[in-house]
Amino acid sequence: MNDYDFPEDLLQAKREWFAVERQLDELPLRPWTDAAGVTYRDGRGWTPELARREAVLRKRFRELSIQISIHPYWETLTEGVVAARMALRAAGRAREEDGPGGEGDLPAQEPVPEPPAGREAGEGRDRGVTELPAGVMT
Repeated sequence: MNDYDFPEDLLQAKREWFAVERQLDELPLRPWTDAAGVTYRDGRGWTPELARREAVLRKRFRELSIQISIHPYWETLTEGVVAARMALRAAGRAREEDGPGGEGDLPAQEPVPEPPAGREAGEGRDRGVTELPAGVMT
């Protein structure tokens, strides 16, 4: 598939990186308020448990990012490091989707709560933004 002989621990870290990234993408968007007091994403479905899960996933995502970026394998290359990193990305994604060990090493994601009664999922949301500040183009 590629011209690189990536160590198994590096490939496994990249597969897990993709699995964690996907789990983060599947979480509802966290509500926040800017300095002017404008609230974005009304927080439907956001719970303390989701906040804890997000924190755990973000911590693991950072750990994996560091582990991958400082892996001793990169010091064995004299040239083509960027191409090798792109090949690792492709290999990790392909193996994460097709091969064993993809998400199996992570705990199953808990289902995201349904929106409150009377509201449709995604209602009033454009990637979760409920209102844009004045002067922001859409």
